[in-house]
Amino acid sequence: MSGVKRIIRVLCVLCVLCVLCVLCVEPAGAQILVGVEARRDRFTYHFDNPSSFDTPFLVPHFFEQRYVADNVWLTGSASYVAGIRWVTLAAVTPQRTSTADDYDTFFNPDGTVFVSGTTGGISIRSMRISQRGEVARRGAAALVSGYRLRLDGSEFHLGHKTVTRNGVLIEASDVTTRETTSSQLHEFLFGVTAAFDLGNHWGASVDTEVSPVALGRLLVQLPDKYPGRNLVFRATVGTVSSQATLARHFGDWALAFSLDGGRTWSYRSTATLSRRDLGLRLAITR
Repeated sequence: MSGVKRIIRVLCVLCVLCVLCVLCVEPAGAQILVGVEARRDRFTYHFDNPSSFDTPFLVPHFFEQRYVADNVWLTGSASYVAGIRWVTLAAVTPQRTSTADDYDTFFNPDGTVFVSGTTGGISIRSMRISQRGEVARRGAAALVSGYRLRLDGSEFHLGHKTVTRNGVLIEASDVTTRETTSSQLHEFLFGVTAAFDLGNHWGASVDTEVSPVALGRLLVQLPDKYPGRNLVFRATVGTVSSQATLARHFGDWALAFSLDGGRTWSYRSTATLSRRDLGLRLAITR
């Protein structure tokens, strides 16, 4: 089993344990939530680095990897007081088959542009964990800060490879070269949350979080091409996300519907992570 698979499995087990703890352990005054999310999730990495295609020397080059990470998530969270009010969240997905692209573009000195890469199926699974604390409150609104980690682990299947010269196809084939990747997104969050009582057992809340400095890290392993080597690329980005929730209370229990979305922006065109996601969640809280 590769190192990437080990990391993914360990983190997935930790997330499941966190969810089970959330469901089974209820600190005094805690609010417990368990839910299911459906998410539309697409992300792209772009990195510039010198390389070569048909020259004995390095030329300007960039590569891009595009992933379709749509999935269904199991989520669990607990809101509790330990000095200040905290919210701990863990979420995992099953492994599913999706698609991804991996293309390299080379700019030769004679003006020739080669584009070489593959598109095909992948096996992908994802997880995220977060810890958020309330640092100030005024009325129904609170200022929060925290940390969130998102991990996506992928294994590439049979890929369809194409090579073009100045936009003209010169080669097409199927490849079985092994490739696994691991994407990490580390966010250091600041945000505002507000809750409203709508009457007749209804309530609503709105959350907005911003991470002015977040780190995207892509680990690529190509054991057939670069045995024993880990190729690591990093992009400094910013993130923003918002969530709106509508809840109906039934005594000590509540049924909540949430809609949320987020995106990233990058600070350097030579190292970027572009991500947009949209999710719909149904949750039970107590």
